[in-house]
Amino acid sequence: MKSYCLLPWLICVLLTGCSSSGLAAVRPKMEVEISNQSSQALDNALVNFGDYQCKWGHVGKTFSASYMYYPYPVTAAAELHWDEDGKHRMEKLDLSKVYQRGKSGRLTFTVYDGRVEVSFVERK
Repeated sequence: MKSYCLLPWLICVLLTGCSSSGLAAVRPKMEVEISNQSSQALDNALVNFGDYQCKWGHVGKTFSASYMYYPYPVTAAAELHWDEDGKHRMEKLDLSKVYQRGKSGRLTFTVYDGRVEVSFVERK
């Protein structure tokens, strides 16, 4: 193979890798956090992003827990699950107004008594 053919071939290989599974350097770096601002401890806390989960387990009152590097895709729809006082709770959330796909940063789910809020802080 002549040297003038090597560069286009290399670029093609790199672009194919990026479009199929993505290279680690171009994937967004996501931190997913749960903040418990409710009057009850949360047990079995987790969030579903499609086929993937982020689990925290027990989150005490007025306490936050982070999953420092979440390597899977964050979908536009999420389901936050937790148990409080022996009852299972679930909140379906639309992230499309808060999180733009492909951005790096911290996605925070804040649980209050009677409601859940989600926020995103971008990191560059």
